[in-house]
Amino acid sequence: MLDSIVIGGGPAGMSAAIYLIRKKMNILLISPDFGGQAAKSSEVENYLGFETISGPELMQKFSSHIEKLGVQTKQGEEVKSIAKTETGFMVKTAEGEYETKTVLIASGKMPRRLNVPGEEDFFGKGISYCAICDGPLFHDKVVAIIGGGNSALDAALEIEKYAAKVVLVNLEKDFIGDEIRKDRVKESKKIETIFEATTTEFFGEQFLKGLKYKDKDGQIKEVACDGAFVEVGWTPATGFAKDLVELNPLAEIKIDLENKTNVSGIFAAGDVTDIKEKQIIIAAGEGAKAALNAWQYIVLKK
Repeated sequence: MLDSIVIGGGPAGMSAAIYLIRKKMNILLISPDFGGQAAKSSEVENYLGFETISGPELMQKFSSHIEKLGVQTKQGEEVKSIAKTETGFMVKTAEGEYETKTVLIASGKMPRRLNVPGEEDFFGKGISYCAICDGPLFHDKVVAIIGGGNSALDAALEIEKYAAKVVLVNLEKDFIGDEIRKDRVKESKKIETIFEATTTEFFGEQFLKGLKYKDKDGQIKEVACDGAFVEVGWTPATGFAKDLVELNPLAEIKIDLENKTNVSGIFAAGDVTDIKEKQIIIAAGEGAKAALNAWQYIVLKK
């Protein structure tokens, strides 16, 4: 039986794994991928020790760290359920079942979808949710970004490196991101913004050709584009645990100051929880804190 299973390969999960492995715990980290939301950030300028570094570069350093420490991982596996047992918990994925004394949930958040006509049809055929991943595919193309927060602003600044033109379709009257990002977007000669616009549909043939939006006067208008990046926020990845741990109205896991959930032996950390601020450095710190509390729980149970 494992001492702990860490669910999630973002900053919180990898930080937790480092602390647990250094405590000589027998652990397993399970995640569909490594890096989480942080790996989709173009530039990170507020992580201590790095004046500026790209999200993928920072997450690669995290990943190399846990690899060097010998953390056992199951990359590419997605947790489907957690069940209580007489001695701990059974964590199930599509590939296997793993028994553990404790569980540390750090599964982060998933991109929120618009759920409008054409979105599913053109996913992977012009529509994407990761500017870092797919931006280079749109050299000298016209690209739409849907959103007005930091994720959308980051995406616009990333895509302008490649695209001929970027059109930001923003539901609000102004951006709601950080001032430094807003200033960079407003200064860019490649980025055009349409405010108070509600995206209603994506259209095309074999590949995306454009999108429709409703303006502030209720008129339906079109934006011709070769690609579109949906950047309208994130939703907590808690589906596998929603019937076990207590969630708040936003579907985030409720935790106390020791990262404990309402279920003894299950801890949670990072953006999947109800902590107020969602930042890479905070997620990493919360992962470390949750790991130390999980370790103490294991030691006291012996």
